[in-house]
Amino acid sequence: MSQDAAEPSKRSYANVVAVERVLTVIEAINRMPVITVQRISAECSIPGPSVVRILETLCSQGYLVHLSRRAGYALTSRIRALSAGFQGPPMVAEVLGRYADQLTQKHLWPFSIATLEEDSMVIQHSSIPLSPLAHVRTTLHRKLPLIGRAHGIAYLSFCSSMERYHLARLVATEGYPETSAIRSGSDWRKMIMETRRRGYAIRPRGIDPSTSSIAVPILIAPGRVVATLGMTFFRRALRQAQVTTYAETLRDTARRAGTELVEALGIRTVNGLPISAEINPQS
Repeated sequence: MSQDAAEPSKRSYANVVAVERVLTVIEAINRMPVITVQRISAECSIPGPSVVRILETLCSQGYLVHLSRRAGYALTSRIRALSAGFQGPPMVAEVLGRYADQLTQKHLWPFSIATLEEDSMVIQHSSIPLSPLAHVRTTLHRKLPLIGRAHGIAYLSFCSSMERYHLARLVATEGYPETSAIRSGSDWRKMIMETRRRGYAIRPRGIDPSTSSIAVPILIAPGRVVATLGMTFFRRALRQAQVTTYAETLRDTARRAGTELVEALGIRTVNGLPISAEINPQS
């Protein structure tokens, strides 16, 4: 071992404090579901004004985006350039997150984006920080079973029949309590058919007596579900007619989001037009 390696403290120069602070902040950001100046300052022991300068610099370089004073900051996909181990949301969720935030700004309820990971849906974006009607502090990165949750039912109901077949086999081998609601192939088919006929999924009542969730698929082609868009609300706050209206809003938003994704992902077009992301309950 060389003398330099054995005695790293004997250097002709000191650490650059500003660089140390930036790296400390970036490491903390990757561990946080919600990024605020106060939380960064407390965790990193850096004065608030310095944290603001660091975060705004990262914003100017495209690594962060400032959501609002209350919601704080969010990572962008460019942060991947700094670390191969970046665990932020996938690009698809990053594009779709804006739609969820806009819905909350207009309707106040929390909305979320989920994607399929193996045999579960994972919340990749949540507008809970923007919602005054949120039921919990965060659901970001939460894993949800495919059966018993609106996001999972929406995915299963509108993906291709071949994908649904394979996912059903995976679900049958898991021990999630929610799977007990599906006791037979007949129950499975009834759930899928009712969801497709309705045009949106509903979380079964037995999961949480105080809240409910609805969700719709975001499609980039028939049977190609890239994500689901969901809304959570207090059961006693909305009548069924209102829930149906919100479901229509979700479906309209999902159509627009699917069209944007087709363009953002560079997906092949048909007859010069993007592949339709239309949700057809009768298909």
